[in-house]
Amino acid sequence: MMGFKKDLQKIMNNERGIALMMILTAIIILMAIYGEFTFESKISRIKATNILDRSQAKLLAESGLQLAMTRLRLYKEAYNYVQGNQNAKQAVSSQLLNQLWEVPFIYPIPVGGNATRAFKDTVEKFEFESLLDGQMKVSIQNISNRLNLNMLRIDMTKFNPDQSVDDGQDENSTLNMNEGAILTDVSVDQSLFFLLKRLVDDKKEKDEAFADRYGSINYQELLTNLKYYMSDYQSMNQDPLVGEAESNFQQIPLAPKYGPLSSASELYTIPGWNDELIELIHNEFSVYPSTQIDFNKLTTNMFKILIPQATDDDIKEFFIWRDDPEQPRFLNSLEDFKKYIVQDKHLMNETDFDNRMKLFQQKGISFGSNPNLFKIVSEGSYNRSNYTLVAYVVLPKNSVGQATAGTTGSTGTTTGTTTGGSTTGTTTGGSTTGGTTAGANQNAQLLEPRIIEIQIN
Repeated sequence: MMGFKKDLQKIMNNERGIALMMILTAIIILMAIYGEFTFESKISRIKATNILDRSQAKLLAESGLQLAMTRLRLYKEAYNYVQGNQNAKQAVSSQLLNQLWEVPFIYPIPVGGNATRAFKDTVEKFEFESLLDGQMKVSIQNISNRLNLNMLRIDMTKFNPDQSVDDGQDENSTLNMNEGAILTDVSVDQSLFFLLKRLVDDKKEKDEAFADRYGSINYQELLTNLKYYMSDYQSMNQDPLVGEAESNFQQIPLAPKYGPLSSASELYTIPGWNDELIELIHNEFSVYPSTQIDFNKLTTNMFKILIPQATDDDIKEFFIWRDDPEQPRFLNSLEDFKKYIVQDKHLMNETDFDNRMKLFQQKGISFGSNPNLFKIVSEGSYNRSNYTLVAYVVLPKNSVGQATAGTTGSTGTTTGTTTGGSTTGTTTGGSTTGGTTAGANQNAQLLEPRIIEIQIN
């Protein structure tokens, strides 16, 4: 027993294995440090690669936007040349001009299997010389075909606080809740009410859950909230629901802007307006300063606003006729649309049609097939990084030599000149008389394209 204790004590007092344990411990610690360092290095390298990829994708998207702006400048130059040259105007159609901007651009350029060798060589040469690395998609859309919600705004500079309310028909008073009022009142608020009610009613019939949620929807309150948000405060005094609108904003709380909408996203902040309702109308209304109805881009809802008495079958027949793949029709002027409505289908007589279109024109809505408001979507892709720019662009029109006789004007007396010819006329009590224009036959010219809003996705 004594020998065993001595042996055990001898073993415990032996320090020759401590060095080995220390070395093993040091190796384990160094391996852990190395592993951590390697992991951090990989993460840093991945982050750096992602940053570079996103930067490259951003540059591609910005290049696409510049390409789109260049195409719109080319369109502007071509349009102005055609408008100023009668022979060119007769030879070049609106559809041919619009091809300068409406054809999407994709890079690398897709080449079909049936492409000729010469075409493939041209594409390969272009891609080699372009020095672009990655993918790019650029599209330009015409969004002139929408009513401007900012026309709902009541501006104190154009508002007479002493004017009387005429049975709800005045543009600054309570909205006429009769859906048939759209026949005589084509203001933006009446059109918005008419369209919103129609779309909500249609969806209620198809969706019981939707019908339960919006069974007691108050359209007048929705429009008053919208007006209250963007209009000058004093101008809303005549609206009987202004107190309720003020209370709705205080409950959120949200301070009204008292100015025009600058982005469609502002709609989501207004009481009562939610995703479902905005989704219903977003293709027919915008917040941008252009309203030009292109009959070649006409939607079902806009057709209903223009011709309310048309039935669903009438509207369906129009689109079948216009979009016939074997014989497509192009409606490049109001006269083309008038011929279809009045002469071909007899949906209205000529006098009623002319009077109705004048109502829209008096509200600042024009008709034509050459748009001046666009939405550019430019997407750049590099490896797994994507960068998208959405830009809203306007091509302002400089009216040249527009005749003024018999047109509606502002209160007061006005005498002035118009570019392209001299105009002299006197405006009294809102009407213009005696105006003559030497250059009345000249057409509007487009100015340089301007980006009015840009979004990054």
